[in-house]
Amino acid sequence: MNIYPKCTTSFMELVHSQKRLTNLYVNKIIKVRPFDVTLRDGLQALTRTEQENFDINAKKQIYGEIINKYNPRNLEIGSCVNKKVLPIFNDTEELFNYVNMNNKSKKHYVLIPNQEHLINAVNFGVRNFSFITSVSNSFQHKNTRMTLNQTYSNLIIMMKYLDNLQGENLNVKLYVSCINECPIDGKIHTHNIVSELFSLSLLKFNKICLSDTCGSLTNDEFVDIIEDTKKVGIDTKKFSLHLHVKPEREDEVEKIFHTALDYGIDEFDVSDLKTGGCSVTMDKNRLAPNLSYEQYYKFLTTYLMK
Repeated sequence: MNIYPKCTTSFMELVHSQKRLTNLYVNKIIKVRPFDVTLRDGLQALTRTEQENFDINAKKQIYGEIINKYNPRNLEIGSCVNKKVLPIFNDTEELFNYVNMNNKSKKHYVLIPNQEHLINAVNFGVRNFSFITSVSNSFQHKNTRMTLNQTYSNLIIMMKYLDNLQGENLNVKLYVSCINECPIDGKIHTHNIVSELFSLSLLKFNKICLSDTCGSLTNDEFVDIIEDTKKVGIDTKKFSLHLHVKPEREDEVEKIFHTALDYGIDEFDVSDLKTGGCSVTMDKNRLAPNLSYEQYYKFLTTYLMK
């Protein structure tokens, strides 16, 4: 097969072109979904000048193109962070009101760093939240100016706040950065990763997103992490994956993607922009693009074909 599907429509046409593929799709990956991060992680790696000059109308256009071409169920459309650090998100509330009014069938997530921003987001209507932490103290302090212990306490406070919103249909996704390597401290031992994931799993997030911040995760490392989390009783089906793909590592990322499917992981962060990464903690030349939609559908197709 020389040409892989590049959008939702073409992938589903392929799936229904052969009964064997249809059966495999229904039995193996029917619940698998992309989680669109174009308008958050896809934009935050832009230069400061690019961020300051990025118009909200451009975001609306990008949003419309994503819906028309890929139709994802979940989209992250911005972040409530310090606008001096990431000015690209100074219009998150305005964009949220626009997309929520025009497309109520989608779940629109906003990344929230602390309780103050959480209260503000709840007040302007957000009901789907992304929180952030990591498995590296150095990374966490540079990214949020908090230690891991301070972040954990902060997460407890925010989850308790949401628990008090009676009758609300809320969803919380937790990003766990540096899942195998910290851009400051280097490789992290699997024991430390699993210990942190165990503590975080007690807070009852809807999804825990394992984030390959450095774009260096190997399939062997991923298997070790998943197997060890299973041993301590973590439900690995609550995991999702945030992968950064360097061109020379696409084959390795494909292996990770297929392994994740084998373990029942059904959500993968995807961006329609060839950008991404934590620009607050990493030099621009070290950033790698997010998993693209083209790669996402290619990997799904090769999984069905193998």
